[in-house]
Amino acid sequence: MVILMKKITNEYFKKFCDVIERSLTDSSKIKDCLTDIINASKDDSGDEEVYKDKEYNIEVLKLDEYTKDFKEKRKLENTDFSNHQPPAVDAVCVNKNNEWFLIEFKNQKLKEAIKDTPKKMHSSIWLIAYLYSKLSENLSDEKDLLKFARENITFITVVSSEKNEDDEEAIGVKWEKDGSFYTPLKFKKYKGYYFKDIYVLTEKGLRFFVKSFED
Repeated sequence: MVILMKKITNEYFKKFCDVIERSLTDSSKIKDCLTDIINASKDDSGDEEVYKDKEYNIEVLKLDEYTKDFKEKRKLENTDFSNHQPPAVDAVCVNKNNEWFLIEFKNQKLKEAIKDTPKKMHSSIWLIAYLYSKLSENLSDEKDLLKFARENITFITVVSSEKNEDDEEAIGVKWEKDGSFYTPLKFKKYKGYYFKDIYVLTEKGLRFFVKSFED
């Protein structure tokens, strides 16, 4: 069955896709990295999607898919990181204002997701910055990467409402009431330091995010 999705056409996302494509061992592999947010939300087994809403679907770049080629290319070049496949988020999208959203799906309990997520936060930012610098491209006019991240990058962890019934009200009540989002205590130290914002959604909240996304 064909699933419709909203394409992202703004210059910032297109440039990001171009950077990824030029970094691949074979540019045709970009088709494996570009997908929709439903497919990107599949758990590690590939059997279950965390997000399933076909009415609100959007194009994303699957950064963790790209890292497979990253490792292969380092081996071929016999350069630094030759045996390293950096952990990376499931999905990246960029809006018309150059606001970046790094999205990680966790088909597990919130407590486990909080524990497993931080390494992907740091690694994903490093990987994006590394790729842009290797191609002598700038993320923006801002030369300070950390400052750019604090002002432009939001990290979103999406967990299954079915597996978090006890926490669903705490996660969902804020955006339903006033459009703000739930940030776990252990994530608050990253807000304003590594990221502009960082929060947790269930797939129900993600629907709100996708619907409101500005291309």
